[in-house]
Order: sequence, then C-alpha cells, then structure tokens
Amino acid sequence: MLHPDTLPLVQAFAQAGVTCWLIGGQAVEVLCGGNVRPHDDIDFLVREGDGARAVAVLEGLGFTHAHGSLAAGDVFYRRGDVLVDLVPIRDDVDPPRTVGELASIVWPAGIFTTYMVEWAGVRVPTLTPAGHRAMKGVVATFYGVELREKDRADLAALATLSQ
Repeated sequence: MLHPDTLPLVQAFAQAGVTCWLIGGQAVEVLCGGNVRPHDDIDFLVREGDGARAVAVLEGLGFTHAHGSLAAGDVFYRRGDVLVDLVPIRDDVDPPRTVGELASIVWPAGIFTTYMVEWAGVRVPTLTPAGHRAMKGVVATFYGVELREKDRADLAALATLSQ
C-alpha cells in the first residue's frame, strides 16, 4: 500500500527544486497502479547536487537523521513510523554513478531516465519499469545476495507492465 507520506514528499521535493526519482516498493505501487506488498520505507534517488536540499526538505517536515550519510552513498531519515532513504547519484556522467560506498556499482546506460507517472493528481518522477527491473538485479549483484522475497514480488508486478 502506498504510504500516505509518499506523495507529499514527492511534492515537497519538487517545490524545493530537488531532482529525485521515487524507487523501491513505493515506486512499484505507483507504476502498477495499486497494492503490491507491504513496505518499510520510502526510497528516493536524488541528484547528488540536490542532496543537501533534499535533507533540508526532510528536516523541515520534521524528519530526523536515523543513520548513514549522503557522502557515504545512502542516508536515512525518520519521522514516527516512516523511514525515508535517500541515495545520491551522479547522472551527469556516463555511466551514471552512485557515490561513496556505492560508487563501484555499475549502472546500465539510461537507467536514470525520468519516467513520470500521475498518481492522485501528483506527477511522480520514477524510473521506467525496465529501469526498476534492472536496478533490482544490479543491487543484488553488488551485494552478492539472492533477490529477497519483496524484490521477487516487485519483479512479478513489474512483469505485468509493457515497458
């Protein structure tokens, strides 16, 4: 189920001029148009140069730092029961790169192409369904793990889409 804070966060980032992409389970819900699986966080890729502004938006909305850092490549902020994950990327280089501890991930060309989806009157920037499918595989390979059950659920839902 789409977390009630997802769309307000998308709007707050857009109003602050933050270039970001909703990813993970929340994005799969938006792409598939409905409930896919339970979620424990809201994940965003954020353009590296917009990272500090994204953090300021979260802090302005009452989120507090939970762990990680932008420089390390992954930072989490919490407010109540919602956890927001920001992953900074450099999409100005080819191939695109994550930063810090995630800098050695090799992303496919074009994976961070913005794909807009309308949900409840809000334009949500995300990746194409193919981009999300690729991301699941790249991340599992990077960490040297099998796909988790939630990743398999996301992939099954994404397989129903044409892109």
